[in-house]
Amino acid sequence: MMGSIFKMKNRSKAILSENDQRSVIPIPAKATVVLVGGDMDEDAFVKIRYGGRVLLMLAEDLRSGGELLGKLARFVDQ
Repeated sequence: MMGSIFKMKNRSKAILSENDQRSVIPIPAKATVVLVGGDMDEDAFVKIRYGGRVLLMLAEDLRSGGELLGKLARFVDQ
């Protein structure tokens, strides 16, 4: 489901990893995120794009708190 666009129904958190440091990034309810890496059904964490950054999010948070809106055009045929 890479390239899938989700609208978050609830507030959530993601992890930004930069320069060997990790920061918690709040994701507000109604935010739009794009799944850019990982498998929501098999991986504990998936990569999302939010606010121009690639972050790690618990797959369960995206499964239970995200509403699928569609897919980015470049991933439609995949």
